[in-house]
This record gives sequence, C-alpha cells and structure tokens, in this order.
Amino acid sequence: MCGIAGILMNQAALPDVSVLRAMAASMAFRGPDDEGIHVAPSIGLVHRRLSIRDLSSAGHCPMSTADGRYTLVFNGEIYNWRELRAELESMGQVFHSQSDTEVVLQAYNAWGTDVIARLEGMFALAVWDDQAGSLFLARDRMGEKPLYYARTDQGLAFSSSPSAVLHATGPLPLDPMGIACHLSHTFIPATHTGWAGLRVLAPATWLLAHADGRIEERRYWDFPRTSPKPIAWADALSEVESILDDSVQRTLDADVEVGVFLSGGVDSSLIAALAARHNKRVKAFSIGFAEVQYNELPYSEAVAKHLGIEQHVHIVTCDDIIDALPHLVRQYGQPFGDASALPTYLVSRLARQHAKVCLSGDGGDELFGGYWRLQAGVYAARYGALVPAWLRRHAVPAVASRLGRLGQRLDAMNTLSLAEAGSGYTNSESWFNHLQQVAGPSLLPALDMEKLVAARVGKATNRPEASIVQRLLYDDIQIQFPDALLTKVDVASMAASLEVREPFLTPRLLEFAWSLPDRTKLKWGNRKALLKEIAARHVPRDVVYRPKMGFASPLDKWFKGELGEYGASLFEHSVAVTSGYVAPGIFETTLARHRQSGKEATRLWLLLWLELWFRTQQAGADVKEAL
Repeated sequence: MCGIAGILMNQAALPDVSVLRAMAASMAFRGPDDEGIHVAPSIGLVHRRLSIRDLSSAGHCPMSTADGRYTLVFNGEIYNWRELRAELESMGQVFHSQSDTEVVLQAYNAWGTDVIARLEGMFALAVWDDQAGSLFLARDRMGEKPLYYARTDQGLAFSSSPSAVLHATGPLPLDPMGIACHLSHTFIPATHTGWAGLRVLAPATWLLAHADGRIEERRYWDFPRTSPKPIAWADALSEVESILDDSVQRTLDADVEVGVFLSGGVDSSLIAALAARHNKRVKAFSIGFAEVQYNELPYSEAVAKHLGIEQHVHIVTCDDIIDALPHLVRQYGQPFGDASALPTYLVSRLARQHAKVCLSGDGGDELFGGYWRLQAGVYAARYGALVPAWLRRHAVPAVASRLGRLGQRLDAMNTLSLAEAGSGYTNSESWFNHLQQVAGPSLLPALDMEKLVAARVGKATNRPEASIVQRLLYDDIQIQFPDALLTKVDVASMAASLEVREPFLTPRLLEFAWSLPDRTKLKWGNRKALLKEIAARHVPRDVVYRPKMGFASPLDKWFKGELGEYGASLFEHSVAVTSGYVAPGIFETTLARHRQSGKEATRLWLLLWLELWFRTQQAGADVKEAL
C-alpha cells in the first residue's frame, strides 16, 4: 500500500525534481516507510512506500527491469502473486525479491497490457516504457485504489491523491458540478472532481498516454452480461462460503501483522470469523459511541468473545471528530460528505498501533443486497406493475402531498416507479432537493438536475438482460461503491498509514455473486438473505438477525452542541460564502432548524466539510493555519 505519482512530458525534457518531491511529500501518510523518485527524459515517477511485503530494500520503488526499458510504480496488493510468479519462473524469469511489485513488473514485461486482467487484488499502477515513450496507467476492477490525472501544458500528471496532481498542474479552476454533486450526493461521482480538468481513472480501466500527447483508454473488465443463473440454495451457500474463505486466506498473506475491523455487523463479523479460522492470533479493532442508539460495541464484543480473539476498542467523542477533521479534509483533498469517514479514520488510527493491515467487510452489502434502497427499488417496480402509469403521473402526486410523512414515502416510491429500473434517484437528507436554497451565484450554473441525477445513476440502463435486482445493485457498484465507500475507506485508512483489504472483492466472488438468483439477495423482505445464513454458522444469530445500523455517528446530537458551535464559528467568516458557492446565512439558518428538529445533520455536515475544503484552497494554506 503506497502513494504513486508522476509527470509525463510531451518533449524529451526532464520534469522538475522539486515538483516531484512536493508530490511525494503530499502523500507522506500513504507511504511513511520509504520514498523513491525516478527521473529521465520525458518522465518523472514518484513512490511513497508503506512496507507490507518483503520489507527489505529489494521492494523499493520505482522499480525497473534489468534492461531499463520498463519502470513501475505500484500501489496495492496482488493476491495471486505467487501463482503468477511461478508461471513467470517456468518461463525463465529470475526474481530478486519476495515482493508482489516485482511480479507485476516482470508480468508486464512478459505479457504487456494483457497482464492487467490477470491481476487479482487491489491496485493502481503506472509503467513507463522508455523504448516506446509511453506511460501506462491502470486501476483495479472495483476501484479500491484511487488514481487521478490531468492534462498539463507539457503533457500529463497523475497521482493517488488530487493534491499531489495539483502540485504538477498548478491551480485549476473549480468545477461547480463537482461541488453540486457533493451537496446533492454526499460524494463526487467520477469523472468529476472538485476541479475542472482533474479526472478520475475509472475502475477496471487502463490508460495509455504517449509522449506525443495521444491517449488511449480502455475498460478491461465488467460484470458478465447475463441474467441470474438457477442454483440450489444449499449449493449457493456452500460455494459462496468456500470462495469467501479462500479470499480471506489470500488477503491475510503479508509480512506484517494483519488485523480485522469488527463493527458487529454481518459482513465484518463473518470476515472476522473466517480470518480467525486461519489465524488464531488475529486482533479485532472496533469503535463505539456513548450514545446508545449509535453504539454497536455490544455486538462486536459478543462476536470477539465468541471467536476468542483479542479486541481493541475506542469510544468516539465529538472532540475526536473536531480534532481529526482538519487532517482528513487535507488527506481527501476535495469535498467528501460521508461522515463515516471520521470513525473509519479513528478505527484505522487505533488499528495502526497494533497492525499495518486490516481486513474489512466492505462489499458485502453491494454484492448481496444489504441496502434498503434495493428493497425500495424492487417494491417500486412491483407497485408500478399494479398502478397504471397515468395514475402515477397525474393523480398520486396530488394525493401524496396531503398525507404528511406517509405521503412523502408514497411520493418517493411513485417517483422511483416512473423511472427506468436503475435510473431513479432521491436523497431526502442531502441538499439534493434544496440546491436553489443553498447555492451561491458561483454554483448556480451547475444546478442542472438531469445532469446531477445522471452523475449518480443510470449505468445499468444499457443492461436489458439484467434482472431488476442486478440493475439496482449495478448502479451502486459502479458509482457509489468506488467513489464514496471505497474512496472513504482508502483515504481514511491511509491517513493513518494503515492498509485495508476487502476479501469480498476478489474477482471470483464478484462474478459468482453477480450470477446468483435475486432471491439470494432479497428473500421475502429479508435483505442479504444468503450471506446472513452463512454468517449465522459462525457468529451468534442475534448479531446476524437484527436491524441494520450502518456506520453512522451521532451527528444529530453533536450539531446541537459543540460541533454546531464549531461550524458556526467557521461560517462567521466563510470562504465558501465569499467565494460565491454557498448562500450567505445558510449554515446559520440550517443550524437553527436543526436545534429544533434534529433532522438537518447531513446538510450541516456537507456545508462544514465544504467550508474546511475551501479554506485549504486559499493559497495552499494548511487547514489549521486557515482556521
């Protein structure tokens, strides 16, 4: 797990080493153990290393082939590196380390761009071909590892973080659509970012940039274009458990201590149970809250006790959040509105005291149907089949407007039923339905609701062969999963210099889960039915069959107190307001409403993060200095 960056020049000139060093310095938390820079005509490559496998200098990057043709910088972990290495050795290749980085380099030397589809793991990488004068960039299937890039006057710059790219490009104009997405969706869907001209390389995609300025981009993997396949329930249970167990065993492979995140939910509990099967010494890391309705510690403690594993716990307070916010805003480098980034960082910081790697349960909900919005989408489709379209278009909205909260739910379902499966979207807790109210004059040009919705959903509309469940899950997997959840986990963990691995995301499990019948994901209103049954074999049933809590924080309470006061003090002299992106007084009036209703926490959080980010943009100031 590392940070990578680089500059490609369209002419045979040497990149500015001081710029490369600034790019490296901005990623120090991603790789505190080592730094490497490679400079040659037309190319500069940067690597920050968090040593996980082969801790010796033999794993140093950038890494070049013996003849000097190919030079690699690599971020991630390859779980099938041993099999690939054995195949390459059978072809006569000699290795000088026990690192997966060298395997990736020699595999590219042997198979070129075809190697990417053979890599099983999480990765973002760059390979410079000195002979061809080309730079190859690639990102893993799900987007576990980030990769940003931008064209420059001289060529192209790329990095694991937006901030590092900006050292190479210089100041870029802000992207109002990216900021509107933050306020509407709580994250910025690719390929938008906070800046015009800065892009995100999509998951499962590679890019080939030539020194003459030409760029090729190609997707190398996607979910199979097939409907769900029939399978007996018992066979599906057995196969999923077998594949997941193999994934866990592979992701435990490291030369450093490996732990597990344990929230007490279904997915993390199952991963912890399988990890304990293969490593009796594995440690679990959990967080809790003094506020009982948000506290899952009793469940995680029950799982740890059941498995007989050591558990480390931290109780999160509002002071923790306020203290950590400046660091995290700077590490994300752009607006990011998922408040669970803070507890993710805090549990990562706790884990880093005992381990360098942790396994998480991310992906279980996306692959096996754990979210309420899947259920809502299926119900909306069934409702649409029963109620004629003309009634849903003309009569239901008027009736719903008279029914209070029940009417709000009816109106949301009615709206979803009128949209093509996989293309509808509502977010009642964000600013999505209130953008005119929050927007300053600089944001007004981005208030195109069709474009905002299209940025969030619609990936599945060209998959007519897919079931309704597949199409609903596909949108989440292609958009919200990489750009919100996986981005959250990557940056929050790397801000604590911790590597996080997701066993649910190995290719074999991704494709098998996709092929499973809809009833394995939603069975008589029971979401994630198949995975829960597997988990119940390994952990207490009352942990598995309980209401889903998610990874939320008591923001509603905190904004009524110290967090609200903190935000109000910032908005007394707001940079977001003076920059024209946020309407004057909106934070103060929203905070006043929240102190009465307790229902504005998400909107307040989005404004608070945005304000802190704007302060980082002022002359590149450090957040704490800007405060």
